[in-house]
Amino acid sequence: MRAIIAIILCLCTSQAFSQYYKEYDWAKKPTLHELTEKEANESSISILEKYVVEYVVPKFGNKLQKFETTHTIARVHDEKGIKTHNTVYISMYDVLNIVDIKARTITPDGKVTLLNKDNIKEVKNVEEYGDFKIFAIEGAEKDSEIEVLYTLEKEYSAFGRETLQKSYPIKRLEYHFIHGELPGRVKAYRADSNFETRTYGESTGKQLILENVVPMIEEEYATPKSNKTYVAYQCFGPDTNVTDDMLWSNVVTNITQGMFPATVHPEIAKIAKTIIKDETADDFTKAFLIDDYVKTNYTIVQNNNEQLSDIDYIVKNKSASDLGIIKVYSHLLEAAKVEYLPVITSDVYEHKFDSEFFNPIALREFLIYIPKAFKYITPNRVDYRLSEIPPNILGNTGIFVNNKKQFSFYKILQKDQDYSRVVRNMNISFEDDMEYVQIEQNQEYYGHWAMNNRAYLNLAPEQAIKEFEDYLTGSGIEDKVVKKYEVKNKEMLQLEYNKPFLVNSAITSESLLEEAGDSYIFQVGKVIGTQSELYQETKRVNPIQMQYPNRYNYEIVVNIPQDYEVEGLESLIIKKELLDEEGNQKCKFESNYKLNGSKLTITIEEFYKEFEYDIAEYEGFREVINAASDFNKAAILMNPKE
Repeated sequence: MRAIIAIILCLCTSQAFSQYYKEYDWAKKPTLHELTEKEANESSISILEKYVVEYVVPKFGNKLQKFETTHTIARVHDEKGIKTHNTVYISMYDVLNIVDIKARTITPDGKVTLLNKDNIKEVKNVEEYGDFKIFAIEGAEKDSEIEVLYTLEKEYSAFGRETLQKSYPIKRLEYHFIHGELPGRVKAYRADSNFETRTYGESTGKQLILENVVPMIEEEYATPKSNKTYVAYQCFGPDTNVTDDMLWSNVVTNITQGMFPATVHPEIAKIAKTIIKDETADDFTKAFLIDDYVKTNYTIVQNNNEQLSDIDYIVKNKSASDLGIIKVYSHLLEAAKVEYLPVITSDVYEHKFDSEFFNPIALREFLIYIPKAFKYITPNRVDYRLSEIPPNILGNTGIFVNNKKQFSFYKILQKDQDYSRVVRNMNISFEDDMEYVQIEQNQEYYGHWAMNNRAYLNLAPEQAIKEFEDYLTGSGIEDKVVKKYEVKNKEMLQLEYNKPFLVNSAITSESLLEEAGDSYIFQVGKVIGTQSELYQETKRVNPIQMQYPNRYNYEIVVNIPQDYEVEGLESLIIKKELLDEEGNQKCKFESNYKLNGSKLTITIEEFYKEFEYDIAEYEGFREVINAASDFNKAAILMNPKE
C-alpha cells in the first residue's frame, strides 16, 4: 500500500514541476527599478505586466485544467497614480480555486509591506460584472512600487481574450500561452510584435513581448475601447481537429435555429395580413411596416429564460429575448414573402470582428438584412426603423446567413453615401433700430439625423424634449427667444424612403449684436450653432472613426440695414479639405459669400464622404473639423454710411 502511495506522489510531483505557475515567483529581495526622466514624470507606469494562461492535461481523469497567472509591478508617483493601482479587483468569474494571492509595496527608502490576506474581501456582483475578490494595497506612498502576483484555477474554456493596453504606460508587457501538446492557437491584435514559440520546462507554448506600450486615451472620432491591444486564444482537448470554419458553422447552425420557419406561426400569419394590406408592396415597405409593428408591440427582455426564445410564448406574451425577437421578424417576413438574411456581428465600438479567428465575444449583435432594399432591421434598437446600418455597427464585419444555413463574411457598409445630410436656410434681419437680431430658419434633416430626431421626440421624457428644442433652434445662443417652432414628419413610421425631418423656426437674440460706437459687430458665425473642435495637444493614438458619412449645406441670407455698410467679410472665406492620392476630396469645409447691394448671402458646404480615416490623415481631418469651429467665431462689422 505504501508503495502505491509513493508512486502516486511521484506522479503528482512530476506533474507539479511541469506546471510553469508552480515554479514562477517574484524576486526574493525587491528593489526599485530604474526609470528614465520621462517615465518618472508619469502619474504611474507599469514596469511589468505579465500574464500566463496555462492548460494542463491531468494525470488522472480527462477534464482539462486551466490556470491563469497575473504578475504586475507599478511605480506610482502621485495621488492619481496611487489611486489607479492601490485597489486590486480579481474577477471570480469561472474561478474554481484561488491558488495564491500575494502583494507587496516597496517604498523609496526600501521598506517592504506585505499583503495581509485577512484583508481580502469578496464582493458580490460589482456593477453587474459578477463577483470579485478585492483588497487595498497597504503602505503605498509617492514613488513607491506596488507588486501583485496571483494564480487562479479556472473552469476549462476553449476560448479566451485579454485586453493588454491600459490607461497608463507599460514599460514591459509579457503574455505567455502554454498549451503543451494540446491544439492551441493565440493571436495578438494591434501589437507591434508577434507571438513566438518557446518551451516552458517540459511544456511548449508561445510568448509575446511588448516594450513601451503607450496608454490608450479617450479621443473624439475614435473607437478607443475596440482599438486596444489585446490577445485572443483557442485551446481544445487532445487529438481534437477543429477549424475556424467548423466553429463558425456550428455557431450559425445553433443561433439561427427557428429563424427560417418552414411553416409560419398561425397567429403571426394573421398579424401579417393586418400589417400589410397591399401584398404587391415592395420589400422596403413591407419590411418597414413589420419593423414598426414589432417595435411598437413587443418588448425585448434581457435574461436567460428559455421561454423568451419560444415562438408560442413570445406571440402570447409579447416578450422575447434578443434571439427570440428575430424569430418573430422571421415569421412575419416569411408571411409577407420578403427575402431576408440574419446577420451576426458585434458593436464596432466594443470589438472589431475578425472572421479569420473564431472568438465568441464577436457574437453580440443581431441584424436582419433585406437585400432587395439594401437596408437593415436592427431588432434591439427601438429608436430605429428599417434603414442604413446604425453607426455602432458600420464598418464591422458580419456573418450573413441564407435560408440554406450557408454563411459568408462581409464588411457592413452604407449603400447610400448621401443618406445622412442637413440642409439649412436662414434669413436674418435686424429689428427695432438694431436692438436685436431675428433669424428665420428652415431645416431639413435626412438619414440618421432624421431617425435620431424622430426617436428623441417620440421616446424621450418631456423635459429632455424641451431641451431638444434648444438644439433644433440654434444651440449656443444663450439669450435667444423662440418666436416660432414647428416640426414636420416627426412620426417614426415613414414609408417614403429617407423622408426629411423638417424644422421651421424663428428666434430673436440681442447677444449676437454688439455696439461699437456708432457701429455694430454681428456675430454671424454663431448662427450655425455650437461646433465640434479638435485642438488636441497630445499625439493622436487612434485612427479616425466617424459615426457615418454626412453632409451639411447652409445658405445664410443677411439683410444689411439700408443705412449701413459692412466690412470684415474676409472672415467668412474659409476652405479646408482632405484629399486622397488622386486629388479627390475625402472631406471638406468651405464657406464663401456674395454681396449684392444690401443682401449678403453666405454659403457653407461641409462633407465627410467616408467614415474611416487613417491616423496619418489626422492633421488634414482635424483642419476640416476645426474650420467649422473657426466659422462659428466669425464676425462682421456694420458701419453707418457717411
